[in-house]
Amino acid sequence: MSWLDTPILGTLTAEKLIIFLLVVFIGALIGRIAHNLIRRTLDERAGRRMSKVIARLVMYFILIVAISIAFSQVLQQELTGLIISLGFVGVALAFASQQIIGNMLSGIIISLIRPIQLEDWVEVGQVPTTGVCRVKDIKLMNTVLRDVEGRIIVIPNSLILNGKVVNYTQAGYVATQINLWVDPKSDMDSIRRIIFEEADRDDRILPGIMEQEQRSIMLKLFRSPSIRNLLDPNENLSMLNPQVNILDLHGNKMRLNIRIWIREINKRDEIVSDYISAVRNRLEAAGVVIVNP
Repeated sequence: MSWLDTPILGTLTAEKLIIFLLVVFIGALIGRIAHNLIRRTLDERAGRRMSKVIARLVMYFILIVAISIAFSQVLQQELTGLIISLGFVGVALAFASQQIIGNMLSGIIISLIRPIQLEDWVEVGQVPTTGVCRVKDIKLMNTVLRDVEGRIIVIPNSLILNGKVVNYTQAGYVATQINLWVDPKSDMDSIRRIIFEEADRDDRILPGIMEQEQRSIMLKLFRSPSIRNLLDPNENLSMLNPQVNILDLHGNKMRLNIRIWIREINKRDEIVSDYISAVRNRLEAAGVVIVNP
């Protein structure tokens, strides 16, 4: 009798163990190859988000089939019987690894209900938040984000599913508010006219979209059921017009609140900086006195 036929545990021999591991390894290898082939085939046709979900489901299915075959054909054991026999151990491990199991289940649920998707711009957490980040990968245990400064942030999937997630991409647009202090004797009609004109000149500020493609995206967004359910029946793109409101009047200064709407949340600072600089220059040229807060 060679060492391959020597029982290790009960009827389990070294030969069976090697074949078992080999079958599982081949299954994992085939699953990975199938994953890569599906990604190459569907990335451009169905989009990266959908192709990644399909590829992972196929990979997991192949791996589960390989493990089932390894147990039933190589070890001659039913997988369900083995799970039952290890029930007490499984319960103990479940208590010891609640977070791991929670993150795994959360990863599966995220893949099904898709509260976030690849390349979405999101903000996760209560305080402190992650800041505006882009979803780069959704794994079984965690989600990988990249913030606007290039840092990689890895978040457990349970925090994504159970915590606060702001999805700017699925919302389609977001309001940005700017405070401006001026002399209370200023002509409000002139101020509003300048603010509206500068917003119209910047094609990054809604609803003054110059490119036909961007306009089509916004019109399609407003027609989508998910957005229409949140709007008044009479609301349309005009609701995205800039707004100017007087919020405070204190002595020799008056606080104005400017609200503009943008789509590119990742460029919010750049857009606001360019816009307020243009507005400030126009106001000063028109003789409007801008005061310190």
